[in-house]
Amino acid sequence: MSISAKVAAEDTKAPAYRWVVVITWVAVHTWGFLILESIGLLLPSIRQELKLSPVEEGWLGSSAILGSLLLSIPAGWLLSRFSPKRLTSITLLAGAALIMLQGWSPVFAVLLIGRFLYGMSAVARTPARTLLIKQWVPQREIVVVNALGNLLWGVVAIGFILIPVVLELLDDSWRNTFYLFGGISLGLALLWQVLGKERITPEYEAELNSQKSTPVISAIRHPELWVVGIGMVGAGITWGGLATFWPSLMLDRYQMSLTASASIITISGVSTALIGLAIAILVSKVGKKRLVLLLCGIAMALSSVGMLWTGSYPVLVIIALVHGVAWSFFPIVMTIPFELSGIKPREVAVAIGFLEAAILAGGVVGPILAGFLHDTTGDLRTALMTTSLLSLAMTFGALLLPRKWDQPALEERPATL
Repeated sequence: MSISAKVAAEDTKAPAYRWVVVITWVAVHTWGFLILESIGLLLPSIRQELKLSPVEEGWLGSSAILGSLLLSIPAGWLLSRFSPKRLTSITLLAGAALIMLQGWSPVFAVLLIGRFLYGMSAVARTPARTLLIKQWVPQREIVVVNALGNLLWGVVAIGFILIPVVLELLDDSWRNTFYLFGGISLGLALLWQVLGKERITPEYEAELNSQKSTPVISAIRHPELWVVGIGMVGAGITWGGLATFWPSLMLDRYQMSLTASASIITISGVSTALIGLAIAILVSKVGKKRLVLLLCGIAMALSSVGMLWTGSYPVLVIIALVHGVAWSFFPIVMTIPFELSGIKPREVAVAIGFLEAAILAGGVVGPILAGFLHDTTGDLRTALMTTSLLSLAMTFGALLLPRKWDQPALEERPATL
């Protein structure tokens, strides 16, 4: 049977319930990252109560990302051997407990540790995604599934608008806000328990069992991963700096309310969702991965810097739309490990963990670097300009990719047994 016939046969056999599993998993996982990103909106209240310095604020912004970073590659290696449904359930429950711990935190150190461990719980869940995709999703649909993450992020990002409202209703209590987040997380864990299912086909089982171990070096031997990783680090630095400090900059320099800042963040997320899905579908048909990554790096740098220099809400809306489009690169990058020659299911999990480690490393450096520069120069805007321009690393990485990644979706290649 030819490769194209094999792919067509697999597409026919793929049950419709795959979309229930994929959408439910992406939704509950995306909620966890909304909790991580919400720190910038909660930071003014936390800073006031706990009397934090700029450096401590930077560490608080980095702590959850640091936890995710330290576990990202080991998670793909160690946790990909477990049931994806069970792994998802355990990490959701652990995450809910750690959110409650953050709300209770009597001192800064406990809050820092709680966020660090919460970041670990979030990234520990990611190998389940890889295995569920291999169980349920045909090869040609993977880029669309990755784009669904962006689409649901746009939906979940609407929650950013509600965070200042919730804070106000709860008498500006960031602690009670965390408690509310924890309760919602428990509800999502129950939803996954009901809707989440596995699909163990003979083909999947044979492919999985053919690999007795998962050498990390074998999984990340592909030069494309390292080249793209350069860009992911730069994008992560920009993301980490802005997510932690941008709402505070707008409040202090332009007297922009947290509600207005939250709406700008939401607009950016919705832009990522809608345009990102369209770009992912287009790339799956015509290719041009390198070109998309190159342009996204430029757009991210320009829009990130632009957001620092105006307090005009209409102008910020336009810039936020561009910034959202710039993040359309993410589902495209996360498709690359699935298309590497001869790669096996658990090696895909490690390769994805490697790329996530790259963007998380940037996410750790971003807030710490911005906090240090703010403390040194006394100018938060200058600090965030520095971190924003580093997203040009994505453009640099795209230029180094082989030209084959400008072709339409690569043919499915059988794993080497």
